[in-house]
Amino acid sequence: MKYQVEEIKNFMEAWAKNEYQLSWDNSGSQIELKEETGAVVLAMDVTDKVVDKAIEMDAKLIISHHPMFFTGSKNIVEGTYLGDKIIRLIKNNISVFSYHTSMDIAEDGVNDTLFEKLYLKNKSVLTYEEDKPMGLIGEFETELPLKDLDKFLKDKLQVSKIKYYGREEKSIKKVAILGGSGSDFISQAKEAGVDAYITSDIKYHDGQRAYEDDLILIDVGHFFSERIILPKIKKKLEENFKDLNFYIQETSSFELDI
Repeated sequence: MKYQVEEIKNFMEAWAKNEYQLSWDNSGSQIELKEETGAVVLAMDVTDKVVDKAIEMDAKLIISHHPMFFTGSKNIVEGTYLGDKIIRLIKNNISVFSYHTSMDIAEDGVNDTLFEKLYLKNKSVLTYEEDKPMGLIGEFETELPLKDLDKFLKDKLQVSKIKYYGREEKSIKKVAILGGSGSDFISQAKEAGVDAYITSDIKYHDGQRAYEDDLILIDVGHFFSERIILPKIKKKLEENFKDLNFYIQETSSFELDI
């Protein structure tokens, strides 16, 4: 069965509302065409390979987490990576919708899904930005030695390498979490009295600061901290749009596995 692309957009934006996004973001329609589709491609990023898959499946809709356009593109030039990608999308009548900070903040969005995935309890908000909730605080059922937590995170997030920063190995129970880049909120995690802060995109001097503040920082990787939302999107769409076909881009768009 096929559905109007606009129907799917309306459903998604009732969940990850446009007003949830932060002022610097560009969630929502990236390319919107009057089409119907029987298939949807779900991805973290709209890469050339994701576009290839949509064309192969005859999917007229790609839903991504990261926006295709963060800043205004002033031209579309054939022979450039972005230009060729835009041209191929339009020539093949493929719409692109992106739900970024709107999905981070939405109920049952990225951070709620990460909380659920890690079996945390006693949920509270880490902090606020532009009066919107950013990140969560929770607790594991029991204290976990760092080596046990490492195994647990690798299993639950399906990631092979995790970076840890701090002064010494500790047992972890109370944690702050934030999917995606969370280094701006290290101070808030420290003030919340957590044993560790699980996020991504931790820089060298963030690690130094963790050492000085005696806080464990855990960098699980940007892709792996947010990828968890894609199966949740699929599940919700399946419940509301019967017989849609899906493809989820399971691997990182940019990392080379060597």
